[in-house]
Amino acid sequence: MKSILFNLLFLLLVFQSLAFSQNLSVKQIMADPSIAGMRAESEKLSPDGQKVIFSWNSEGKEPRNLYIWTGGEPNILVNAEQNYEQKEEKPESKLNYGLIVRDDFVKSREKNLFGVEFSPDSKRILFLQNSDIYIFDLGIKDLMPRRITRTQGSENSARWLTNESILYSSNGNYFVLNLFVLNLKETSIIQVTKEANPAAYIGIGNVAASKDGKMLAYVVSDTSKQRALFVPNYLDEFTTAPTFRRGWSEQKILVSQTDGSREKPFEINLPKAEGVSFFRVVKWSADNKSLIIDRNDKDTKRRQIFYIKDVGSKAEQIIRVTEETDEKWIAPLSTIIEPNPNDDSQILFASEKDGFNHLYLASLERRKSEPNPNGVIRQENPTDAGFSGKVEIKQLTSGKFEVDWTKWRENTNEIVFSSTEKSTAEREFYTLNIESGKKISVPISENGIKNDAQIANMNNSTFILFKGSKWNKPTELYIQRVCPECRGLNFPTQITKTTPESFINTKWNEPKFVDIPTKDGKLIKSKVYLPSNFGENFGKRIFPMVIFVHGAGYLQNTINGWNNYHREFMFNQMLTQKGYIVLDIDFRGSAGYGRDWRTDVYDFLGGKDYEDHLDAIDYAVKNYSVNPKKIGVYGGSYGGFMAEMLAFRTDKITCAAALRPVADWKNYYASSPVYTAQRLGFPDKNIEGYKRSSPISYAEKLDKPLLILHGLVDDNVHAQDSMQLIEKLIRLEKTKHFESQFYPTENHGFQRSTSWIDEYERILNFFEKHLK
Repeated sequence: MKSILFNLLFLLLVFQSLAFSQNLSVKQIMADPSIAGMRAESEKLSPDGQKVIFSWNSEGKEPRNLYIWTGGEPNILVNAEQNYEQKEEKPESKLNYGLIVRDDFVKSREKNLFGVEFSPDSKRILFLQNSDIYIFDLGIKDLMPRRITRTQGSENSARWLTNESILYSSNGNYFVLNLFVLNLKETSIIQVTKEANPAAYIGIGNVAASKDGKMLAYVVSDTSKQRALFVPNYLDEFTTAPTFRRGWSEQKILVSQTDGSREKPFEINLPKAEGVSFFRVVKWSADNKSLIIDRNDKDTKRRQIFYIKDVGSKAEQIIRVTEETDEKWIAPLSTIIEPNPNDDSQILFASEKDGFNHLYLASLERRKSEPNPNGVIRQENPTDAGFSGKVEIKQLTSGKFEVDWTKWRENTNEIVFSSTEKSTAEREFYTLNIESGKKISVPISENGIKNDAQIANMNNSTFILFKGSKWNKPTELYIQRVCPECRGLNFPTQITKTTPESFINTKWNEPKFVDIPTKDGKLIKSKVYLPSNFGENFGKRIFPMVIFVHGAGYLQNTINGWNNYHREFMFNQMLTQKGYIVLDIDFRGSAGYGRDWRTDVYDFLGGKDYEDHLDAIDYAVKNYSVNPKKIGVYGGSYGGFMAEMLAFRTDKITCAAALRPVADWKNYYASSPVYTAQRLGFPDKNIEGYKRSSPISYAEKLDKPLLILHGLVDDNVHAQDSMQLIEKLIRLEKTKHFESQFYPTENHGFQRSTSWIDEYERILNFFEKHLK
């Protein structure tokens, strides 16, 4: 009888999942909790590799609790609701009608736990809640978290310096909190930095502590010459206009001792930068006395790595390790810099100098001590004469693929890295012996994307924590022992199971991964989603098509993995259920395909990336029975920009939905100058480049339906872009061709499910109206 009931229940679940897969709705896709479950976040691997802590809620709702994994099933470590302590009651309107600003959505997120960090001995953790620091002792059963700060200020960026001391930021400056082991209630606080002054727009960032916790390096940025970006908030009783400082800043690097014994910090005096500049990486070498600094200057076109030996001492040396220039702009992936943890003379770094992001080893030549005629050593430190200044650089990886992460294995001559060598749509791990050049693939249980890796080295064992996913399998946490010299294979162990069975059992429409040829002889990595009845109707009918354009410009979406576009993945699935073909391409400028593909958009955003979309449309019409008169496009941010470009400049598009779009790149330069200057230079020096790259320049050509959607508190792509475009369209008497909607509570990335639902209901209705 039990067997019969089980079989009936199983068939019912299968039937429900199949029915679910055929009847997706926008409300289901954008629901909170999500039908795909809640992903684990803020994961941390302990230094001994034996514990993992992450943030999650089994009910899929906020606030998130802290879970710990030590093998087997994860368990709740800290309950956010129970641990929460209200500092002061926030004022609420006495009127019980109208908009409630601090509703349950806001209040639940105020209780979230974040910033988890393990102590070096893996016995304690710290975390933050409500801007205060808590400590939890993992070795004492039933012990509650201890709140060790209790201020009206905002503590953040907390991390362990040693097992008994914590570094944290409060109101811009950094402090060291020393814990007395026998009584955690007794603490002492040392202020390490004093330069931060929010009122004068002086801030501190890129903070790096030496491994022994004795030294602190940090970047001081003067943003007083930046412009204020105003982001009005209309929700409360009185309208407010919070400001964000945006633009270039003047920077310097200072070094101080964490015990407070030095009154003034050391300043690192590098060769003067040329043009606008900024520091990308600041890290300590293995000797805890020397710094590695990566600086970008010459208006984002030059990168230099410096080694500062014995910072602040009389024997201080500044050595230029490497320098490279790019006539377009320096790759963001090249910020990979890893000092050898066992040898202060070696630095692992990444570069695109051969066209793809690869790993290089820089070895600094040691200088020999030189005794004078009396036999006295001339150097300040007889046991360490410093370096000669000669640097040998050796390329470690090569080929038409990219490396996107790497770390050293301690006590070995090996590194671990991930790359696209196997497939641009996937990521796999490898070990590499830097002396022999022997490379070994780390065993896998299945293909897909493996990213956000962390590494722990303990007792000659190496462990990797990573996120693994496939196109139809949401991200889960995995841990894997990396041991090429061991007998047998070490496969990944899955830590989390956050995906509901109903989602796993759903039959999703698998995208086809295709390479679309371009007119200039390149291949565009793309995904095509076909309706379930496509095969039986191929050649008998023509289908409407929707193009999804990913955001960021420099981002990759043709992957066999899960990412932030999971809502769009399900929306695209729903479109195929309604008879649409969906096209998703990694156009020029996208990540994952090397330097030339990345920089082909230089000086003309909406140039080759725009042409890629036209080539993809032609390909789809020719190969997938697409109706050339029924093609829509949608996308957010850069995707919204491209949707507007296609709406204004080609007849191959029937209608376009632009979400939080960039309409004028000079506005985005004001918001994000580094990103924009990399691609277009400076507005006053490249007027024509900015003009031809901005959709607003082509507004008079709009002759088809355009839907504009934007969050009003967007501090990335300011709502100003859409407002200016709408005003221009009104003046051009284009009213019949466009419609718009603004979201008063949403920033660039939407948070509320109600906003997602409203936005995508409008997009769906828009497509159904104009493409059917």
